[in-house]
Amino acid sequence: MSRLQTIENRLAAINETVFQELCDSFLILKINNYRAFSRTGSQSGKQKTTKGTPDTFLLLPNGNYIFVEYSTNISAGLSKLKDDINKCIDSNKTGITINQIDEIILCINFNLTTEKIHALENLLSNTTISLTIYTLDSLALELHLNHRNLTSQYLGLPLDTGQIVSIGRFIEEYNKTSNGIATPLNNTFLHRENELKQLTEEILYSDLIILTGSPGVGKTKLALEGIRNFLSINLSFEAYCVSYKNHELLDDLYQYFNLEKDYILFVDDANRIDAFNQIIGFYKSSRKGNLKIIMTVRDYAFENLRILCQEFQPKHIDLLKFSDEKITDIIKEKPFEILNSNYHKEIVRIADGNPRIAIMTSLLAKEKQDIYALHDVSDLFENYFSTFVKDNGEFTNDLNIKCLGLIAFFHTIPYKNKEITTSILNNFGIDYSIFIDVIDKLDKLELVEIQFEHVKIPEQNLSTYFFYKTFVKQDLLSFETLLKYYFDSNTYCFKDSVIPANNTYGYQNVMQKLQPHLKNHWALIKSDQNCGFKFLSMFWFYLRNESLEFIYTIIESLPYIGIVKKYEVTYKKNAFAYNKNEVIELLGEFFRSSDKLKDFLEIAFEYTLKKPEHLPELIHKLKERLVFDVEDERHGFTRQNILFRTLIHGLNKGIPIYSISFYELSKTFLGYKFQNTKGARKNAISFYDYPIPNVQVIQDFRKDVWNALKNNFEKYPFKSLEVLQHYSGVRIDSSKELMEFDVNYVINIIEIHLSPTSFEHCKYIQDQIREYKRNSISHSSFPSLITKFTNPTYETFLKFDMNIFRDKTINKQLNFREQEKLRETQIRSSFLFQNVTEINIFYKTFTYLKRVAIREYNYNETLDYIIDENCTKDFDLGCQFLNIIIENNNNINYSPRLVFINNLKTTEKVESLWQILQKHEFNQKANWELLFYYFLEVSLIDSNYVEALIKTVSNLKDTQTIYFDDLKKFLKIESNLFEILLKIITIKNEKEETRIQIWSEVFSSSLELLGNDFELIKKAYLQQDKIDNYFDFGKKAFLNILRQDSSFLLEYVNNLYSTKDDYNSLEKHKELEIIWQIENIETVLKSVFDLVIENELYIDISEHFCNSFFNNIKEESRKRAKIFILNYCKENYLDSHKMNAIVDITRHSMRDLFDDILLLFLSLNQNKNVFSQIHWRGNGGVYSGDAIINDIEMAEWKNILSIVEKSDIGIKLIPIKKFISDNIDYCRERGDIERKRRFLKRY
Repeated sequence: MSRLQTIENRLAAINETVFQELCDSFLILKINNYRAFSRTGSQSGKQKTTKGTPDTFLLLPNGNYIFVEYSTNISAGLSKLKDDINKCIDSNKTGITINQIDEIILCINFNLTTEKIHALENLLSNTTISLTIYTLDSLALELHLNHRNLTSQYLGLPLDTGQIVSIGRFIEEYNKTSNGIATPLNNTFLHRENELKQLTEEILYSDLIILTGSPGVGKTKLALEGIRNFLSINLSFEAYCVSYKNHELLDDLYQYFNLEKDYILFVDDANRIDAFNQIIGFYKSSRKGNLKIIMTVRDYAFENLRILCQEFQPKHIDLLKFSDEKITDIIKEKPFEILNSNYHKEIVRIADGNPRIAIMTSLLAKEKQDIYALHDVSDLFENYFSTFVKDNGEFTNDLNIKCLGLIAFFHTIPYKNKEITTSILNNFGIDYSIFIDVIDKLDKLELVEIQFEHVKIPEQNLSTYFFYKTFVKQDLLSFETLLKYYFDSNTYCFKDSVIPANNTYGYQNVMQKLQPHLKNHWALIKSDQNCGFKFLSMFWFYLRNESLEFIYTIIESLPYIGIVKKYEVTYKKNAFAYNKNEVIELLGEFFRSSDKLKDFLEIAFEYTLKKPEHLPELIHKLKERLVFDVEDERHGFTRQNILFRTLIHGLNKGIPIYSISFYELSKTFLGYKFQNTKGARKNAISFYDYPIPNVQVIQDFRKDVWNALKNNFEKYPFKSLEVLQHYSGVRIDSSKELMEFDVNYVINIIEIHLSPTSFEHCKYIQDQIREYKRNSISHSSFPSLITKFTNPTYETFLKFDMNIFRDKTINKQLNFREQEKLRETQIRSSFLFQNVTEINIFYKTFTYLKRVAIREYNYNETLDYIIDENCTKDFDLGCQFLNIIIENNNNINYSPRLVFINNLKTTEKVESLWQILQKHEFNQKANWELLFYYFLEVSLIDSNYVEALIKTVSNLKDTQTIYFDDLKKFLKIESNLFEILLKIITIKNEKEETRIQIWSEVFSSSLELLGNDFELIKKAYLQQDKIDNYFDFGKKAFLNILRQDSSFLLEYVNNLYSTKDDYNSLEKHKELEIIWQIENIETVLKSVFDLVIENELYIDISEHFCNSFFNNIKEESRKRAKIFILNYCKENYLDSHKMNAIVDITRHSMRDLFDDILLLFLSLNQNKNVFSQIHWRGNGGVYSGDAIINDIEMAEWKNILSIVEKSDIGIKLIPIKKFISDNIDYCRERGDIERKRRFLKRY
């Protein structure tokens, strides 16, 4: 009989009084957050029950109650329980109203059916009271797994033996108890030097230390080493360990520990010790000697343990798994000296942070000298885990292995949910009570973790091993049963178990066992297309023929649409990140290997013939899956050769879809280095570059591609040239050896198919040769090709192109400005024209080159040099150039900056250029006119040009920036010009919705030039600020206006909120702390605060806008700012919205004021409702990925409570303190939920 069954039998036979005492003891341990506990149904000092309703009650911190009723009356059953509940909700019997009852708990020593439980729940359906029922099953489980001392005290079940032991004895018992499963504690201590140093220091200065970490990271070993180091220096100390076996500990602690001496007590897996409070109680006792306690605890249980110890401020050391880098460092050092990075990746994957597995794998790699040996490490893991299945261990019976296999597959099993757990166990012939006994044993052996009412295997390698052993290697449980009952609902379980088993224990080993089951299941579901895709996407690697037939059948059913005129092969970035075609996705899986690859490629192209809209996705998938990789090198690049033989065959037969795909894919596959993206451990993504080697198979591959390009050039000249141009691009991944191999094939194509009459051909060839030379590659034909492949258009291009110019001057050691000056000189001397015909010819060439240029940003600047130089040599001819540009509507977006700078100096030239401007309307005419005004010689300005300037600004329609500083010279003719222009611009922006901007310099340095209409100046400033948030970067202009009118601050802020788009504008207005430079700004600022708080859409995720006035305040202004905040609090303590702004400022910009504001508020207002509406700890934050946010929030609430405790207001703060305590409890509860989520999370 199992221990669980024994507990159930004892509970079923227990008398009423003992049962009530047992349940009271159990509930006190279960519910630890109460203010009062009363057993109204028991006689004090006697083992007798008495009538009372309820039998027991607990008063909670919130003032509500939990009522408890007990029953051992199985014969009365449901009727008595209904009667008990009805009495509990009868306020005449209890004296407590229904709304004061949070929960009713029923403890019974028999089981109930689901229907009976629903009937009891229905009695409370019209209330907010929750009902909890501890039946015989659930109570027995709780006692069996969590409260063995209660089973001994009340049920008379015997406990194990053991107490306080020496370190040596502890190690002996540990190694013996684990049966070799855990890493022995008497082995050599390695690779934790930093952690050991930290622990040794902490022991010296701290009395309570908690070590956390995942199972197997070495917490126990580290603790023992740290204690040994400490003892070797501190000779007055002795050390003992708790070897806990469920006895009361207190007597043993007093027996072993002399209160006069110094001790270290080591408590391993402290979270598993029911009597841990006795250790804490002993620690708190009065003693003359020192007592230091070092504890280890699993990650998920740390917070619970920390709370028990928090008054002693324990030190926390988190022991992480060995990082991938650390594992790599280990295997690179002696005696392993494995330096090949490909081996590193495999060993790191297999070890998963476990140094022992890493060492064993490294030894295997050194022995075999073959990376493929690491693709099947079944023998290695058998050896590693062999101690788990010793004949004299716990695994004589296969039942334990079966249970571990099930847990491994499902990741976690909710063992307390008998209905779900039993449904799983029944499918595999395992009894529920026996399963509970098994997981209890496995928990002691640290093979499983039991927490949050679930059981799981804590380590992925271990989980994979037991899945493989149970369902694959030994067939202890049926994989076919898994498929039958769980594939549809638990697909992810198959992915997380079969794939790791395949990768670790070898494809053949797994396939041999699973393939028959998979084929049987496939036969049952293949007629359902949706099921077929789902099943094959998981098991395609074992069902290649079935997959091929399945996809072929789908394609055969599609209608034939004939040849498409144009096939698209290009796609946007991330085009297929979310919307993926299931046929191509499934086909893409088979692109991973060469097995039947030709068949899958042909069927893929057949699919896109009927569904051409999916060709871009197929091209993307081919690039993603078939680019060269290190694995391909081991297999002779078979996959890439199959792909291109298939493409070239289709190209030669003139099949359009193969042809277009060949040219698109050739651009990629003629590269030298290929970026690979693969999934890595811990949900990471690995990016790495693979340079292809210069080996015969690669040379043969490239030869085939080059020959295919040559042989089909005349048929596809544009596509062929695209491939060549792509190949010739400047590359950082070049391979000189492969370039030298390629050069003859490229020269051959050039000589046969390219012509010097084509600019594009000339440019390609010159670029290609330049790239070859950059990589120190020469060829006898280069000089003749360079000479031959040039033409007038290309010669012009050479003078324009900045990169080519820099290449030519790179050896002259010129800086950027010197290069620019030299280039300008050469340009000016190279394009001097004799007549309009030459200008027209040049202009056509220029527009063509600008249109086809990849980088055309410097072309207009070059043109400016040319026109200016021609104006200098022959002004009239140069003006003809401008006329030609205007006649073509300035379609090149040219601006004659240099021409105007150098030629608007004489009356004749000014009039000529002005007449040219006024002849026609053309693109960017207003910009030309503004440039004319900016560079017009001051002595030539008259009233006509002033009127023209006003007219130009009045007629502006497009976005334009006006530089008032360059127009100051016009003020001598019209002193009010700037005010006139300011008014025009402001009206146009307001009514015509133009975006005319004013350079801010005039506001910051020449405000007086803008006229006397200060309202207009303010309006213009606000308008400009709205057009461009960075218009007045540094807020110099703003401060200038503010000095003349401090109320402008209110207008400015109000302007920010004139449109909803400007809410939360802190990032764009950080410089507002400058307001403290204005005397008596506080009065206006108070009105600003009121305005902002009324309008601000404040959701407390980012900082409140009002922080803008307090960021980085200079020290001399800080005192004024503090007084302002305190006064604003005194005036607005009843308004939670205004208090939220104040609190947010003290949480971000004025942190040293937070305590003062909180205490000031409490002295003025003790209303809990107002307090609760204020975001004292904020409503969000930035957290690291592994942070438990609720724990951080709980710490913040505790800090707030500690500040509140400083107040001398007294009992009036009780409601507020309770509100804070409730938030602390809520955060603690939510933190536990997050810990549970992480516990249940898959590896």
